[in-house]
Amino acid sequence: MDDYVVLMERETTIAYVEAASTAALLFDYCLTFDSEVRWTWGRKWGIVRIAFVISRYVPIATCIMYLYYMLESPRGRIPDPGRYIAINGTMSTFNAAAADVMLLARAQAFCGWGIKVLFATVLLSTAIIAVALTFIYVVTSKPSDAYGNFEGEKYLSIAYGLLMVYQLVLMSLILHKRFKFYRRESTPLVTNVYRDGVIYVLCIALASMVNCIGIAVLPQPYTFLFYSPQAVVHSVLSSRILFNLRETSEWWDDVEISFGTIFSRPIRFPSSVDHVELDIIDTAYL
Repeated sequence: MDDYVVLMERETTIAYVEAASTAALLFDYCLTFDSEVRWTWGRKWGIVRIAFVISRYVPIATCIMYLYYMLESPRGRIPDPGRYIAINGTMSTFNAAAADVMLLARAQAFCGWGIKVLFATVLLSTAIIAVALTFIYVVTSKPSDAYGNFEGEKYLSIAYGLLMVYQLVLMSLILHKRFKFYRRESTPLVTNVYRDGVIYVLCIALASMVNCIGIAVLPQPYTFLFYSPQAVVHSVLSSRILFNLRETSEWWDDVEISFGTIFSRPIRFPSSVDHVELDIIDTAYL
């Protein structure tokens, strides 16, 4: 009887969280659909656009799949739970990676890193993805219990912790660049990229932190309670970074055309700093 009560409480709680996450994602999709049409449709395919499509649409599938698993696995209606969760976890990992690609593109546009720093950042991101996938496949290779939980799944908090560290590293690099080189610059492009690069990255990192703590601390039936909310935060904020940047880039181009050559000159930065407008616009239209 106690087990049945626990099972029903878990199903109800997860159903509410998953339904709320999916509703929030779809609601944001409706709000920003016109921005998606304007700023992404008809443009050439590149790394940033591919990352956008993944982070925009994959979370819808992962939320629905995870809700179905949590409701049906206790009833034995999932033929191969390990493979099902492995597929879902892989999709979620690539969704997080796609969102981080967009964050990295914004940070690169703002900071103008050299090849060594960029390579080190990409290498760190790749290592985190490899660690996350390894944990997923190792954990799901073991049989699940009556509640659909896997032995050792709490170790997945390490992967989310590494993801949080990576996002905080990006934020720290953006802060360093802002206060060292762009302290006196207040152009819309600089302000936009700085705001997106700090506030949004901080929110995404906090979502990773909450999920990491939830996996490590919550009792096993509720281990992945914040799994879908984090995916929603990744999707919503990374998409808005792209929309806001492209909107600001177009506005800046219109200002230059309207007011003539006085505004068409690039902002004067110290000799050691690249022109941020060119870097941002080039990155935004990949």
